[in-house]
Parts: sequence; structure tokens; C-alpha cells
Amino acid sequence: MAGELRPIVLLMLFASLLFVAAGVLDGVYPGGPVPVTDLAAISYVFAMVNTFVAVLVARGSERSLALRMGLSLFFVVERPLSAFAVGSKSLPSIGVHLATALVELIILLSALRVWRLGHYTPVDLDALFSLDAAPAKPAVEPDPAARNVALPPRNAWLIALTTLFLAAVLVADGALSGFLPGGREWGMTGENSGWLVYLFAVVALTVATRAVHGGRIALRLLTATALIFFIERAFSPFALSIVDPVALGLHGLAAFIALAVALSSAAAIRGQGARPEREVPSLEAA
Repeated sequence: MAGELRPIVLLMLFASLLFVAAGVLDGVYPGGPVPVTDLAAISYVFAMVNTFVAVLVARGSERSLALRMGLSLFFVVERPLSAFAVGSKSLPSIGVHLATALVELIILLSALRVWRLGHYTPVDLDALFSLDAAPAKPAVEPDPAARNVALPPRNAWLIALTTLFLAAVLVADGALSGFLPGGREWGMTGENSGWLVYLFAVVALTVATRAVHGGRIALRLLTATALIFFIERAFSPFALSIVDPVALGLHGLAAFIALAVALSSAAAIRGQGARPEREVPSLEAA
């Protein structure tokens, strides 16, 4: 496996172990004090998703790294929040949650470094990712202005409008669910966690603010974030047993718009005329 990717994949596998440890420490296991339907059980889902993406990164592709950066950004925010806001956790559990956030931050920075080296510097990728070769140096200094390619106005407006529409639907969902000053109780479990839609809206708008200017990293992060929101909006009604028709409609509409955001940002990436996807040496090629 390529020397530049080995630490990232190993850290991803270590993060999967930390996710499993968090679930065990939270008491979510057969016969444990916490039922497997509790929100804390999502740590096991994160472990499976993380391991699957680790396999994709090990097999090697630029898009896998971009996807992993989006997941890392999500976990860096989610792990500290769940450590202190989801139920009452033991000190070891809080420590594991915070350690996972730190590992995810290291993964994010490492993946960003490898992705930028492979995408923006005119070097031989085989030499760059070689285990034995000396660190490759660019023949010329990369032009910072070349990192971003201005989007056509149509694409920029499409991303901006769909993201604004998504944020508006998310905020409407939170307001209609009663998460207002003086309204229902706010929490991190069950129906009390509905206020998180406000956080989703802020994240989407923040990433889109950079994406509309043609930032390639921002566009890929927006694609990954929108896909996460699509999955969450589509399946959260089943997990929370939501039966209210208005709430179901807002969840479905948000899922549809999130998919539109992901498709529009992906189309913008293709429209930039980016280089063909760069293959990274896989585990088999090591």
C-alpha cells in the first residue's frame, strides 16, 4: 500500500475500533443496560460505514479520499456533541468519544494533504505514493489561483438555490416540530433531537458558501454532506417512528432537495473539466 495512504487507512481502522468501543461503553450490546434501539447504537453504524470507506480508500481513488474528508468533518463535530449531549455517559465513554474526534481530525488533515498533493502539484504520482522513493518535489510551484475554477453562473446559482431551499425546509421542520424558544424540550435522543436540523442547515450553508466560488474541496464536501443529509432525512422517520403527515412530508422533501444539491455539486465538479480520476496504489499493489 502507498506510503502516503498507509497512515490514513490505519487511522480509519483504529477509528472503527473506537466507534465499537464507544457503543460497548455506552452499554449498547445484547443483554446490556441500553437497548440496541437507542441512539447510542449509531456508533456501530459509524464503525461499519467507516470500515467500508477504509476499504475503498485502500483500493485507491481520489473520490474515496474526498468522501472520507466529508465523513471526517461530520465525525469531528458529531463525536464531541454526542459525548456530552446524548444521555449520561461515563468518563471512559466521554474519553473515547473525544479521542475519536481527535483521530478523525488527523484523518481529515492527512487526507486533505494527500489529495492536494496528488491533485495540484505536477509530480509523478507513482513517486509521490512510493514506499521507498524520496519525497517527490514539484517541478514548479503550483499556482494558487489554479486550485479553484470559477463555476458557470448557471451552476453556481443552482447550487446556491438548492442549498438555500434545503436549509429553509430543515428550519421549517424544526420550527413546526416545536423546537422554538419556550417550546418543547431539546435533547439528543428520540424526538427531542429534532433541533439538529438547525445545525444541518448551518453546515449546508457554510459549505455551499465556498462551493459556489468553485472550490474543488468545497464542492466535494458539499456532495458528501448532501448525501449524508439525504440518508438521514430518508431513514430518520423510520428510526423515530414519525407518523405525522406534515413531518413526513418535510422529511421527504428535504431528502429530495438534498439529493438535488448532491447532483448539482457533482455536475459542477464534472463541468470544471477536472483531470481524470487519479488511481492510488491499492493494497494488492503494495
